[in-house]
Amino acid sequence: RMQTTRNGFDFYFMSLPHAQMLSSFVARIVPMKIKTSKKLVSEDVKNNTANVKHTVTCDLVPLCRDDLVIADKAATKGGGGAGRLSGRLCLVTKVSSNVHFVDASPMRGGDVTDCFADLPPEKYWKAGAEKSYRVLLTSRALVRFIVLDVELCSGGNNQYHHQSSEEDHDLYAGPKSGVEKYALADVEVARESDFGHNDETFQCVTHLGNLLSVGDVVLGYDMVSSVLSSEAEWSVENAFNSSFVMPDIILVKKLTGSGGGGGETMDGGDTAENGDEKKPSRSKKSGTSKKRERRRMRGEKKAKELEETAARMGFFRGEKKGRELEEAAARMGFFDDADRMGEGAEEDDDGLMDEERAAFERELQNDPELAKELNEAEQELATRASEMKDESISEEEAKTNDSEEAGIDEEGGSNLSEKST
Repeated sequence: RMQTTRNGFDFYFMSLPHAQMLSSFVARIVPMKIKTSKKLVSEDVKNNTANVKHTVTCDLVPLCRDDLVIADKAATKGGGGAGRLSGRLCLVTKVSSNVHFVDASPMRGGDVTDCFADLPPEKYWKAGAEKSYRVLLTSRALVRFIVLDVELCSGGNNQYHHQSSEEDHDLYAGPKSGVEKYALADVEVARESDFGHNDETFQCVTHLGNLLSVGDVVLGYDMVSSVLSSEAEWSVENAFNSSFVMPDIILVKKLTGSGGGGGETMDGGDTAENGDEKKPSRSKKSGTSKKRERRRMRGEKKAKELEETAARMGFFRGEKKGRELEEAAARMGFFDDADRMGEGAEEDDDGLMDEERAAFERELQNDPELAKELNEAEQELATRASEMKDESISEEEAKTNDSEEAGIDEEGGSNLSEKST
């Protein structure tokens, strides 16, 4: 049994192992904290038995993919810091048994491997949960940007490789492409909504250097025009390190199907490339939709088989569906008058083409099984029709006999009355 509550769901099980199995399964998918408690409901001292209610509490980490999170610098004091990303602005790239962070505003001369960190659920709760890791913006606030220029950063030497329209750098196209998935790059972007209205552009450093090319459409956070709450503004002023500088634009992921030479990407990472042509990415279907699709295909196959069987038996012939059934029934005696076949039945009989009759006869000659089935059906219908006629005749005879007997009784009664007088 399941109930919906204000802060989640309540599941009721008949035994404790079943509840523990569910909690352990969910813990492998999302970061969570599990706590087990028990309460005495009733006790029988004589039989030394007791009824105990067990409660398994699962607290999930309230962070989702693509969320913009403030990692408070004070979290390191309690042992719940995010490593190198403590006191900085982080992006949630993945949520599994741990929360995977990436630096939202990396330094140009740094290494891309220093921009990533993992946060176990134990550290999250130990650091004070939402007090140390406050969500600044969610994926609903993402804005579309157009990439105008890309300059890759080459490690700590702070040297750049400029990408021009004639020469494109190698983009990540899968694990076997020989190119790292992430690389630091200085990117120039413009809002998609500003095209044709103004020439405002923005510069930012991102970890998506090997995924972006000129003309791509990316999703990001516009920190210039975003309106923050009072708590978020307080965190921005007090939670960051002294060396942190708030960026104007934070790029999150490349939009699926956008332009560029690196194929189509999904969530700023995976690409699909096949020569010079691009194939549209197919979204994965859920188990329920797959079952529904299989049921629909089975139903269509069964309906098609039934139609083929009916066509082989001669019930369907081109555009004149149902006409031959009525004609066959009329030939067998089910219709006494031509008017019972509906309006225009005589015209259909007279207008039946000789070619169709000849084709149907040829089909019967070529398919002896079909002819046999049709003959059996006609014989069965004929026997049923004769039985119905016999029953009607017997009923009429019985009625006439009853009426004759009633007439004789009336005559006898009148004679007796005359004699009595």
